[in-house]
Amino acid sequence: MWNTALKFIAQLLLAKFVRDRMKSVQEDFSNDAEGHFGALKKNVAALVENHAAIFKQQLNQDMKRAANSLFGLVFIFFALLCSVLTALMWLFAIAWNSAHRDVILGVTMALPLLISVGIFLAIRHTWKKQPLFSKSMIQIESDWQVFKDGLDGTADTSDEANR
Repeated sequence: MWNTALKFIAQLLLAKFVRDRMKSVQEDFSNDAEGHFGALKKNVAALVENHAAIFKQQLNQDMKRAANSLFGLVFIFFALLCSVLTALMWLFAIAWNSAHRDVILGVTMALPLLISVGIFLAIRHTWKKQPLFSKSMIQIESDWQVFKDGLDGTADTSDEANR
């Protein structure tokens, strides 16, 4: 009988010890997991905030560039309009005789056209050099690759591994 009582007490003590250890491990795991998830949340929030700032800056730069291009194109059209009007006036001025009429009218027509061509080439060069939202697209592409390939870049993305 004492033998059975000792076995029963030993089982109770062992069960209490195992239960306490399981509780301790479970608390440590849940605290550690919350810590990892909390850090992950903070890191993702920082990443999103950083990318939002980059996209905002890129949007502002591209909007300024688009506005400058628009003003340049307006000037080009204005110069073309002036040249057309000058050409019409030249046709009317043929009726009157002037010794330097060709030089004066030629320069007044050619100068706005040459300035327009220069502005057009400058605008075209800036847009060829850096397309609209190019930095943002590069950032989005790199983020997509990170999420697609895994955070450490060593994830197996083959079809066989994902079956």
